[in-house]
Amino acid sequence: WDQWNQKMLSTDSCKQTKVRIDQNMSMNIVDSNEIFLCDRCNQPMRPNVLMFHDTDENVLKTIRIQRERYQTWEGLIEEEVASQSRKLVILEMGCGIKVPAVRQESEEVLSDCANKIKSRQT
Repeated sequence: WDQWNQKMLSTDSCKQTKVRIDQNMSMNIVDSNEIFLCDRCNQPMRPNVLMFHDTDENVLKTIRIQRERYQTWEGLIEEEVASQSRKLVILEMGCGIKVPAVRQESEEVLSDCANKIKSRQT
């Protein structure tokens, strides 16, 4: 990935190139050999998803923004549970055991809520 990213990131003019795929476009793409090529450098475009050991700043920027939004939402939920005696239900679906990040995050949210409730009771 590092070699691929270095090759792709070396063309600064392409960094802001984005193609949005809507449902109509995806239904028309039938041949798996058809890939999107950048209009500027004619290299394959990559999906806007986080991959292991990713260094693509375009993807990482989006991830940072989403992480900040999630952290704000999580804090509001934890505060609501602790201050308003709300019930909390955490559903984990399809995360499996090979990538424990979802389960660990759920356990952390539960622990944060429990700690906030305990601190209010003392």
